[in-house]
Amino acid sequence: MPQQPEPLDPHKDMVALLQGAWRARAIHVATELGIPDLLVAGPRGVAELAELTGTHAPTLGRLLRVLTTFGVFHRLPDGQTYEQSPLSAVLVSEPANPESTDARFMAANWHWAAWGDLLHSVRTGESSFEVANDGVSFWELTKTDPDAKRRFNAAMSAVSVAESTATARAYDFSAARHVVDVAGGLGSLLAAVLTENPALRGTILERPETVPLAEDLLAASGVDGRYEVLAGDFFESVPPGADVYTIKRALHDWDDDTIVRILERIREAMRPDSTLLLIEGMVDDESDQEALFRGLLLTVLVGGQDRPESDYRTLATRAGLRPTRSIPVSDTLRILETRLP
Repeated sequence: MPQQPEPLDPHKDMVALLQGAWRARAIHVATELGIPDLLVAGPRGVAELAELTGTHAPTLGRLLRVLTTFGVFHRLPDGQTYEQSPLSAVLVSEPANPESTDARFMAANWHWAAWGDLLHSVRTGESSFEVANDGVSFWELTKTDPDAKRRFNAAMSAVSVAESTATARAYDFSAARHVVDVAGGLGSLLAAVLTENPALRGTILERPETVPLAEDLLAASGVDGRYEVLAGDFFESVPPGADVYTIKRALHDWDDDTIVRILERIREAMRPDSTLLLIEGMVDDESDQEALFRGLLLTVLVGGQDRPESDYRTLATRAGLRPTRSIPVSDTLRILETRLP
């Protein structure tokens, strides 16, 4: 297990850690205001930036100045003009970097409030989201609130596209004729798999409100005539008879018993020779800070968690499936291939 270096000055280092939440919030606000986008064309003064963003110039100036102390933006010698830095450049909205969409997702008050009630999650093991947001669940909010839905979909899409291409190349789909992507989201995984395998056809099962978004992405992916997008609920039924089933970054939203229920529904749809691929971020003793925080985020938002591969093997076995092999996609993402016994 990696050992953390001893702090040179524990008091000073702890102050920096305690102010970490303030640092993050300052970045959220600057990104929400679009400051990185406004500096793409070159340096701008605080007064101009305040006018363009509808903010209080002296306070905006203080925000920008503190951001420069840890590398977000550069402050020019006149003290009133700011320019892009390598860190702020990744917060530009177009082209969208994962960090940019992530910052906008985190900037939402409902997201920030959920982390503010982290203590509830630690005490109970439950999501703090509903407690912090007047009884509204994360899934309900991202279904009914257009802004929340947009932020969530953008954040998930920015990460998923790169992961989906890597997943499609990591697993050999060449022997399959039909793949069903359960909880297929906006469609990036199916689009990547169909692009890499021109003889394959595919189906996405998703919530009704997500179906139009998945159809739009697939229609723009050059895989016309080889896909369908079905509205449904994986707790009730899954399209039967596919050669390969996939479920990517969906199981980690649920507790163990619920995961077993989902896997049982997929197992019921499988043929004796079908394959089910569990594609998840898996943690172990070598997992880094980012991976561990992402797992904690799942608990805060929806009561889920990232798990070690051994846990997914156990859950698959409980659902009547036989794990056959594990295939790495990235440092954290893995494919656990399962079949019927």
